[in-house]
Amino acid sequence: MALLTLVRASARLQNQAAVTVAMPDTVTGPLRTLWLLHGLGDNGSAWQRKTGIEQLAIAHNLAIVMPDMGRSFYVNTASHQPYWDYLTQELMPQLQATLPLSTAPADRYVAGNSMGGFGALRLAAAAPERFAAVMLLSPVVDLDSMPPIMPDYESVFAKGTPHDLIRRELQAAPVAALRRLRWYHTIGDEDFMKAANDDFARFATRTLGLTLTQDNRPGGHDWAFWGPAMARVLDWLDSGASAPGNEEKIHGTND
Repeated sequence: MALLTLVRASARLQNQAAVTVAMPDTVTGPLRTLWLLHGLGDNGSAWQRKTGIEQLAIAHNLAIVMPDMGRSFYVNTASHQPYWDYLTQELMPQLQATLPLSTAPADRYVAGNSMGGFGALRLAAAAPERFAAVMLLSPVVDLDSMPPIMPDYESVFAKGTPHDLIRRELQAAPVAALRRLRWYHTIGDEDFMKAANDDFARFATRTLGLTLTQDNRPGGHDWAFWGPAMARVLDWLDSGASAPGNEEKIHGTND
């Protein structure tokens, strides 16, 4: 297994930015690629330190790309840090030009936990035609939950940012392209974001008409839940389950 940590000067951020990539040692062609996004209070190293992500990259023959995105919520922040532009206009195209990453939409996936789930949803809304699957692990789906636990909230989100920003971005996206994607959503039964996530799942399936595999299990908003969940996510990804038109429920409900 190859684990590459790249520290590079970012023209967008005007600082040194890190990204880690896990991939098999032997590469015979362009690799299927998972963009795996971290949550608030973590950085791109969290997935290596707190899960078996390196072994999962080998088992599933994937390149797993884990960028450092600070506390940005994957937006161009109110304090003028252009993290969204850095990710989408600089890091993603440059890594694809440098490493053996497939550019075929069928071979590209995005996933994230908590804040990273919010970022995964933003990528799906902005460019659904570039991905084949979106995997959400306890995603932040309602920004009203953040100010009590995020003292720097107003340095990230401009005053007046709607609490349902992610719903609005999804509703503005081409619905046919969103429906083409495979969607996986998991959250712990004891997670403090569970009610908001349940409501979001209803919105995704009933309003947007998405095919959503839901895998809700006991657990909280923590790595004790996300570590085992990541293995299930990748098993699901490779299983081909929940093809469009065949809504699937696993250990959960849409009702």
